[in-house]
Amino acid sequence: ALGLRATPSASPESATASVTASQATDGWQVIAAVNPRPGAPVGIKKQVGPHLWISTTVRPGDPRYPSDLHV
Repeated sequence: ALGLRATPSASPESATASVTASQATDGWQVIAAVNPRPGAPVGIKKQVGPHLWISTTVRPGDPRYPSDLHV
């Protein structure tokens, strides 16, 4: 359709893929938090491309939660 040819590519990673312990901090950084309380939710971000970031909030128990803030 529309003169475009489908080209096979590597299968994209599932959006619901679980995070393993070894991948837990893979590229994730704490968003500038001034003296966060241990055990409080923390904002984190990860660069996924040039000038493109994703961010989320993590709570204790999430493998991406910063280890220095565990209570």
